[in-house]
Amino acid sequence: MRLSAASTRVLRGAALAAVAAVTVTAFGAGSASAAGSHSTKATKAAACTAAETKVTVQKLQRPLNHVLITAKNTSKKTCYAYNYAYLQFGEAQSPAQPWKSSKPQSVVTLKPGQSAYATAMTSSAADDGKEGYHTSKLGLYFNSANDQGSVGRGVVLKLPGGTTYVNDPHVTYWQNNVNDAVNYG
Repeated sequence: MRLSAASTRVLRGAALAAVAAVTVTAFGAGSASAAGSHSTKATKAAACTAAETKVTVQKLQRPLNHVLITAKNTSKKTCYAYNYAYLQFGEAQSPAQPWKSSKPQSVVTLKPGQSAYATAMTSSAADDGKEGYHTSKLGLYFNSANDQGSVGRGVVLKLPGGTTYVNDPHVTYWQNNVNDAVNYG
């Protein structure tokens, strides 16, 4: 049976959507794709994504076993760093867990040129080194306004200093002040 050009495009589009859904779901437990319906309110308050930010990661001297993540708005529009970033250290099956108590009172708003900050604990100081793993990569997706999945494409960053030991990682919510992010961990 020969398919028409229109049928082929529909099938190809459905296949691409299925691959995208599987990819996003595999990254973060229950993560949803950014495609789909958006409310009028969500359209006005655009979530930051890797497309309009430059994301960097650096190792912190204090607290131990922590990295600082910075997302700088490089676009000409305001965006919102909702909730916390979905972080995947190496080939981990689930994202780093958020510290719920680090949630700020309001959403972090990034005007062009401004940055949002988060701290991620790679392992606790009391860890015995037997349950974790070493990795040199950190995957990051931005969270949606309703905390129901990721938005946009992710970014993969090289962790500073080569490899990092990871066991039970946690991440703060986005903060608008670097000291709030660093002092939380």
